Amino acid sequence: MHGMINRGLQSYICDTHSVDVWEETCERAKLPFYDFEYMLTYDDSTTEDLLSSFGALAHRQRDEILEDFGTYMVSGKALNTMRRLLKFGGSSYVEFLHSLNFVYDRAKMAVPDLDIPTMELVENNPTQFVLYTRFRKRGFGPTLLGLLRALANDYNALVSIAHSRRILKHVDEDIFTINLLCEKRRANNTSELVHD
Repeated sequence: MHGMINRGLQSYICDTHSVDVWEETCERAKLPFYDFEYMLTYDDSTTEDLLSSFGALAHRQRDEILEDFGTYMVSGKALNTMRRLLKFGGSSYVEFLHSLNFVYDRAKMAVPDLDIPTMELVENNPTQFVLYTRFRKRGFGPTLLGLLRALANDYNALVSIAHSRRILKHVDEDIFTINLLCEKRRANNTSELVHD
């Protein structure tokens, strides 16, 4: 797993719980260090050990932790790079959703060895979208769910998101059905409500 993700988990646990909880997580995971380097790559088992150890300490399930981490990724100051990469997608939530088709290529240009899913958005109608994502690492869909919800809030959009998962031969396919209930946009310094 890329160091940026592990460092993000480190920041998330320190910021939402405490440095003491982070250090206890590392000790339970039997890590010989407390700090991850952004640009290094770590064995996938290290990340899984961290998630398992933190889950036991916080009495939380893996999917719940990952969804919360996805929210943190775009709201926490520690991962501004990720936030900027995603916010590059446009001035509205719908524009952001359409930009997801290109995030993989943009991210690979910026950080070639970053583990992110490929994404394909299908627009069923102007207020319903289906996002198909394929993760090379299994079981990380909840992170994207948290991220999608957090960015909806950031764009002043009210959404309903259903998440399902299909296990394919070599990858997980996570499917997000996104219903846009309303979105408040700024137009000429006034707020305009769209998509009732």
